[in-house]
Amino acid sequence: MKFVIANPPWPGEGYGTRSNIRWPHRRGDKVLTFPIYLAYATAILKSKKLDAIGIDAIEKEWDTTRFVEEIKKINPKIVFLEISTPSIYHDLETAELIKKETNLLVALMGPHATYFHKELVENNSFIDFCIRNEFEYTIRDLCLAIKNNSPLGNILGITYRKENKVIINKSRPLIENLDEIPFPDRDDFKLENYQQAFYGGKKTALVISSRGCPYQCTFCLWPDTLYGHKYRERSAKNMVNEIELLVNNYGVDEIYFDDDSFTINKKHITDFCNEINSRNIKIPWLCMGRVNNVDGETLNLMKESGCKEIFYGFESGSQEILDHSCKNITLEQIKNAVKLTQKAGICAGGSFVFGLPKESMKTVRETIRFAKKLGANYVQFTLAAPFPGTKLYEEAKSKNLLKLNSWEDLDGTKGPIIESEFLNKNQMSGIIRKAYLSYYTSPRIIIQNLKTISDWNSFRKVMRGAFSVLSRIFYYKK
Repeated sequence: MKFVIANPPWPGEGYGTRSNIRWPHRRGDKVLTFPIYLAYATAILKSKKLDAIGIDAIEKEWDTTRFVEEIKKINPKIVFLEISTPSIYHDLETAELIKKETNLLVALMGPHATYFHKELVENNSFIDFCIRNEFEYTIRDLCLAIKNNSPLGNILGITYRKENKVIINKSRPLIENLDEIPFPDRDDFKLENYQQAFYGGKKTALVISSRGCPYQCTFCLWPDTLYGHKYRERSAKNMVNEIELLVNNYGVDEIYFDDDSFTINKKHITDFCNEINSRNIKIPWLCMGRVNNVDGETLNLMKESGCKEIFYGFESGSQEILDHSCKNITLEQIKNAVKLTQKAGICAGGSFVFGLPKESMKTVRETIRFAKKLGANYVQFTLAAPFPGTKLYEEAKSKNLLKLNSWEDLDGTKGPIIESEFLNKNQMSGIIRKAYLSYYTSPRIIIQNLKTISDWNSFRKVMRGAFSVLSRIFYYKK
């Protein structure tokens, strides 16, 4: 009995990037994030001696027809499809074709399947299951139940159909002991097929050291729809065991920690840095962090253990915008974090978002001006994306600011799909292009980026970043 865990096709212009993406969207370049949660799920099934196959149809550039043909060849008992809001119409077409061509069991998971679980099962006869929230253990239990022909009533975290009725089982508690999860499957999902623009290494690996974010940012999708707000972390020994495996067995030369924030718990950071130093593992690594929980002592230790870059969520150059989005940071903390990070010899990058409910032309100008003066090594600009499941989505709906013609409008190519209280769609159109052009044509920023080139890896990173920025400027015309 076989089981397929898949990132299904996303047909259309450019590349749809969905798996392990906090903001599923289309982009012009093929820069895909390693689908680590699918890889965890596949690894867990294999650890239970189940015949699991992991497939990333987007990485393979398969269309729906090819994907379904490959599924038919494998002939699994059930196909698990990770879906997203902007790709949902394609996802449902894929699921329906699988059912029509094979009559296999079909399960959906991901934030959209969590938020709309009842509607998806109720309105689509070809959907057998929706898996809610953190999905790895639910997939495991469902596969074991199917294999052993056991009843479904005790499987936590699933919504399914029984005798034409939608059954919603109790929710599954969050995974408490992250060390008990086997390392992600990097054989079905091959490392070399995934590269982020900010990577500098030739063969990089994405790693997660914790789950759950205790903060309440209104626009953040995953804490409310995937792994919750309860912060859980792996032990330092477990983390470094995985890094040793990646270096020795896969030839990895750079690590990226994709935690919502690697810097939440100072002891967690200290234990990891001491563990990797004690084993004398020399490998550069990157992470995401929050500007309000870094300090000079910790940053120096991170640098000593190989940290080369921290990516922060700056979000806005307006304190009013930061406060309204419950970011719980200040402009002074942003400036201080960048200064301390760079003083420790670590690259400081980050992102800004336009179009939150209190945005005005004044705050737009403040953000661009703040970004230029900040002195970060690089920045990204995005438009606010009110995904179902976020507080931003609920606020936009209640204030009639949501301007969607279809869920596909959330794919990042349609321009603004949320108005602010002060700016309509036309007034916000083109803001991202203007921000990128204004920032990256600034002489100060050009000189700053050129100064970062000290070796081949840093040159590769700058070039990847440059191509990524150009892709955004020309691809996201609105």
